Amino acid sequence: MPEITVNGISYYYELHGKGHPLVFIAGFGANHTAWRFVYPAFTDRHQVLIFDNQASGRTRDRGDLLTVESMADGVAGLIDALGLSAPHIVGHSMGGAIAQILAIKYPDKLDRLVIANSAAEWRGRPLMALKGLIDVIKSGGSLDCQLEVSMPWLFGHEALADQKRKAELREMILDNPTPPSLEDLERQFHPLREFDSSGTLGRIKAPTLVVISDDDILALPAESERMAESIPGARIARIPGGHVSEFEQPEMLAQSIRDFLDQ
Repeated sequence: MPEITVNGISYYYELHGKGHPLVFIAGFGANHTAWRFVYPAFTDRHQVLIFDNQASGRTRDRGDLLTVESMADGVAGLIDALGLSAPHIVGHSMGGAIAQILAIKYPDKLDRLVIANSAAEWRGRPLMALKGLIDVIKSGGSLDCQLEVSMPWLFGHEALADQKRKAELREMILDNPTPPSLEDLERQFHPLREFDSSGTLGRIKAPTLVVISDDDILALPAESERMAESIPGARIARIPGGHVSEFEQPEMLAQSIRDFLDQ
């Protein structure tokens, strides 16, 4: 298994394809496998990096308290350690928060920036939803119970109304060799509670695309729009569906990203 140690963090990572480097950063509770339906669309012209964040998958660290800034520092170190020169950065949800701080703090380490289904600050509803999932796990709720609690805020109403599609999406979530532990989820929950980039978004210099899913109830479209308005020159791409577009609309998400990178 490919692993590399950066500042005491042993990152699990995979590199695919050749060309200008492209880094995908996963969201809350997710690992590199979340991108498995998206990244193959880019390997014909990019060297793609997918990896497990701290407190996810096979990545191991010291168990320190996490912040979005410390996670962004880790990604910056990983980019340097792998010798990736000015990669494009794509971050989803919490990964989008990490990507924002990476672009603000390390402007010379990236070329273009894509923020998908994310916000400048995580407010009451998403935090309540994630805390509810953590509480269900703490109370001994089964995996079926965890999925029933989380799927309404992960996917759009059309996908949930289609029983065949709902079952497919459910199996996608279950098809994870290293699902997050309760400890992992609690460690990643803290950065989201503390995150607020709203006062610093104007410092982002990289050309930026903000991807908004119209039926997202975690990163509300209006909040994503406000974030985009605060980033100089940011563009917006809209796709249907709910929060986890890398599962629900991988082709549309990939096409939106590819169109932006090809401009």
